[in-house]
Amino acid sequence: MFFIWPAAHLMVNMLSLAIFLVNGYAFYKLATLRGLPNAWFAFVPFFGLYMTGMIGDSMKYNHYKINQYIRDIPLAFAMPIAALSTNILVYVPLIGPIAVWAINVLLWAAGVMIYYFTFSMYAERNMVIPFTLLSIIPIVGPCLILYCLKDRRMY
Repeated sequence: MFFIWPAAHLMVNMLSLAIFLVNGYAFYKLATLRGLPNAWFAFVPFFGLYMTGMIGDSMKYNHYKINQYIRDIPLAFAMPIAALSTNILVYVPLIGPIAVWAINVLLWAAGVMIYYFTFSMYAERNMVIPFTLLSIIPIVGPCLILYCLKDRRMY
């Protein structure tokens, strides 16, 4: 029984590493395809949010209805700053946990929105909404991005 827990811990860590690498590769390939500088930031934990925001910034202008609400928000800077602010807000009494929860919901919504932008640009028209909904599952979203980009040439 003693050796089951380290094995389970190792399996969870290996699964987390696999999800991280697939996610990094999918966003690296997408950033390279979009011609964004420093695409390798997708593999660096904190800068991955920056790269995801840059991808969102490069695609938000193709969606007029969404862009009219977020055109003044630089996602490349807003997402990492919001993630950092959760580390500070957790220490604020009473309001802190609610603010952290709200910021996490906004970061999640921004991620889903970037998946929507990606699929509306690179997937078939009738698969945009199903792919976006499936991207809520952690490993499925990056795999769907790689599927949509499989025949695309990178710079």
